[in-house]
Amino acid sequence: MNNFLSIVWYKVLPPEYGGQKGIAHFNDWLGQKAALTCLCSQDNQSDRVLSYKLRKELPVSRLQFWNPFVRNKILSFIRQQSFTHIIIEHPYHGWLGKYKQKPGFRFIVHAHNIEHLRMKARGKLWWRLIKRTEQKAFVLADHILFKTDADKIQAIRLFNITPGKCFVVPYGIQERGQRAVNTTIKEQLRKKYNFADDEKMLLFAATLAYEPNAGALATIISTIIPLLQKKGFRFRVIICGSLPPKKITELNALPCITAAGFVPSLDDLMQAADVFINPVVSGSGIQTKNIEAIASGCNVVATHFAATGLPVYLLNEKLFLSANNDWDLFTSNIITASALKKNTPQLFYEEYNWENVIARLLSAIGAG
Repeated sequence: MNNFLSIVWYKVLPPEYGGQKGIAHFNDWLGQKAALTCLCSQDNQSDRVLSYKLRKELPVSRLQFWNPFVRNKILSFIRQQSFTHIIIEHPYHGWLGKYKQKPGFRFIVHAHNIEHLRMKARGKLWWRLIKRTEQKAFVLADHILFKTDADKIQAIRLFNITPGKCFVVPYGIQERGQRAVNTTIKEQLRKKYNFADDEKMLLFAATLAYEPNAGALATIISTIIPLLQKKGFRFRVIICGSLPPKKITELNALPCITAAGFVPSLDDLMQAADVFINPVVSGSGIQTKNIEAIASGCNVVATHFAATGLPVYLLNEKLFLSANNDWDLFTSNIITASALKKNTPQLFYEEYNWENVIARLLSAIGAG
């Protein structure tokens, strides 16, 4: 019988942001298909019954990767069990692959992006160390899970990885098909945020402490809003994301902006919005909010960079693209998308539904 161990070195429970949701939901669905234990940092908390065993025994510290006491704790935990597969989230505990032979487990690296390129783009001086860490983890791995084909192809080239051990496991969704829009909730939200009848609701939601997202917000304020005004478009942008109260007040004083701050669930807003906008032009990994918006039936306007990993069958149906920094086309796409009402293709739900994602993974690694 397959017995999985997931090693999660940081807080993902309760899940609030895209990366946290990706791991939390992945484990929840994997736990429904196979025996799973999650060995995680002590700051994880769950207020609901999980499909897997939660062991909160790792320290809340990045230093754990090099701490010999933590390494011994992990190895001791593994020796007490009979795990057939061990998954590490990100490559930092890649050292564990050196110990896979005697216990006989398959070693899986869940790569959420290409870490060293993300660090390099952010100007972090230690990106070369991260690259060496990735290299070792990928060499030792029996399987490597990427979020997009682009990341998989780039990693194979950069690290000379055997293609056969690489798989794409996208950020998944709960939905199996598009829900009918709740017009009552939509009207309540428009009233709550004081939208006029002829104003389109644009939505931007992101972790605003992350530099690429902060840069996208600056572009919305300095470029996108003035261009839309110049084109005579009637709209307001709702900004969702954690910000200090002073910054929220400053944003709300600007024209065409409503700063909502952190919103625990965006489901209703995504259903109520006319367009989800994503003007991100740098960073790494897939933009998870795009997937959530499309699953909710919302049209998405994005740059080529921000749309990385999304299927081409969504183009000009639910996804409207412009070249990076082509803000004139970006704003024209907003106007076009705001007037188009089409259902999300059923193929999208079949491809991204978590149950199907996990079933494909288990079959691919021979654990189905």
